[in-house]
Amino acid sequence: MNKMLHKVPTTAAAIDIDPARFRDNVDLRPYELRHGMQDHPLLRLENLVALAKRLPPLQREYVFAKQEFGTHEAGTHYEHAGSFADLSTEDMILNIELQNRVIVLRNVETDAVYGQLVHEVLDQLQEQIEAVTGPISGRESFIFISPPRAYTPFHYDPEQNFFLQVAGRKDFAVYDVTDRDVMPETALEAFLASSTRTPCEPQYFDRCQVFELSPGQGVYVPTTAPHWVRTLDDVSISISINFRTPSSIRRDRVCRFNRLLRKTGIRPQPVSPRADTPRELWKSSLVEVPARLKRWLGSRHTT
Repeated sequence: MNKMLHKVPTTAAAIDIDPARFRDNVDLRPYELRHGMQDHPLLRLENLVALAKRLPPLQREYVFAKQEFGTHEAGTHYEHAGSFADLSTEDMILNIELQNRVIVLRNVETDAVYGQLVHEVLDQLQEQIEAVTGPISGRESFIFISPPRAYTPFHYDPEQNFFLQVAGRKDFAVYDVTDRDVMPETALEAFLASSTRTPCEPQYFDRCQVFELSPGQGVYVPTTAPHWVRTLDDVSISISINFRTPSSIRRDRVCRFNRLLRKTGIRPQPVSPRADTPRELWKSSLVEVPARLKRWLGSRHTT
């Protein structure tokens, strides 16, 4: 391992979330962030090559990069990468620019060095975030190394996301999380219950807010907010720092409950962005009962 990786440099003021803006927008709307991660040594290409070599194969992926603009994510979009053992930094650059691949390093928080980086960043923000959301959990991080003019199709994710641009420029388009033309209630329920993604109807594809990101800029993406990404004329490096909040966990549970109701012929009330109405709190608590019982039974077996 490169000796410089034994000590993670400080990440003081790594992300400026602006507590007031975060409070106003969390779960509801995307907004632009400022950060200082663009100069971090661990996000330089040579150190990302070293990270890729350390990660297990299932955490290294090639993604078809030059998709037709306006297409949607399909199950064949991702392909697991082979070994990086024989790739030098130069080989990696050639692969990015010439072979139509985005390199995705998944769950980099599992690496000792990058895990320290991810936790250090979130530890700095934890008090500000939790003052608004309550306890955070499920910390994770993904790093994206993309060729010029690469398009990542319309899709959505279950986590709260601070997406940070480190190198190159990128258009990051985010849709209104409450727009049920773009993502119908049944599509949201199917995604949270079974990870099934539903394409956006073509007539609604332009209903997005596009953030033009340069190094030092980023965007907060609410949980399940649909989005697509397009790099511009340079090789791009980005990092997403993700986490779960009580509201995102409640929305997951409420959507699962609503999906069950729908299968019985009942048409449930649409889930709210924060899933915090009395009805939704009740639904969430019912879904949590089996998990609590399982944890209780497990604890009895270990005592």
